[in-house]
Amino acid sequence: MDTFLIKVPENKTSLVKKLLKELGVTVTRESNAIALAKEINNSISPGKTLTMDEIVQESRAVRSAKPQ
Repeated sequence: MDTFLIKVPENKTSLVKKLLKELGVTVTRESNAIALAKEINNSISPGKTLTMDEIVQESRAVRSAKPQ
């Protein structure tokens, strides 16, 4: 099975979900991994490259901030 990430205008979400479900498509929300990647990407200044230590530190900070 293929996995797709699609962006749908908010006013069309219900219709698109209905049509996809009729076709047998499983509709899921954005995964935690994608959400974390977006959060990290948004926090990076353009042109700045993080070191591996900074990436690990950021990942640990995000994990520790989330309730278990």
